[in-house]
Amino acid sequence: MIRRIRGELLSIDSQSLIIDVGGIGYEVEVPEPVREAMSDRGLGSTIELFTYHYLHDEAARITPHLVGFQTETQRDFFQRLLEVPRIGPMAALRAFVLPAGRLARAIEVEDVEVLKSLPGVGPQRARDMIARLKGKLGEFVDVTEALEVELVGPRSDTEADALEVLMQLGLSRADAMHSIIQVTEADPDLAATDEIVREVFRRR
Repeated sequence: MIRRIRGELLSIDSQSLIIDVGGIGYEVEVPEPVREAMSDRGLGSTIELFTYHYLHDEAARITPHLVGFQTETQRDFFQRLLEVPRIGPMAALRAFVLPAGRLARAIEVEDVEVLKSLPGVGPQRARDMIARLKGKLGEFVDVTEALEVELVGPRSDTEADALEVLMQLGLSRADAMHSIIQVTEADPDLAATDEIVREVFRRR
């Protein structure tokens, strides 16, 4: 099992890096935040990644893969994503487009809108992520971000009424507040509670 790799960054493409280790070029698949960070480091730099090693079995052909992360915490969060039903390494890698703390926060506060915005994550998969992982990701949530979520609230009586209605209709507080902010910023002319509620459900 390969758990760490250190070497010279030879190339970067949309989904992977090539790292030279003692004259051998290893292809390491990386999530978007890691790819961006390595692009900032530049070709020729010495980098170290914490890796997850797995075997992909397709059509009787087994292919080894390495997925790389900047920190052990990122790797640990990625492995938590693999606990969600029907999410394999490739699906988890595609979905890992935001920092681990932001993704963990979205799951913990049931922010379905953020989760649905991830590549390959629809409404059902977002619900599966929440059902399997909510309450288990506290170690990954950024404390400052978590406090900001608790502090976000309605900015008017109309938004407060819309929030109450949406929560009565089954949305979590975080999901409802996120949706209210989204629709009112997109259309500042929304002036009534029922208009806001209708627009929220129109967009879902």
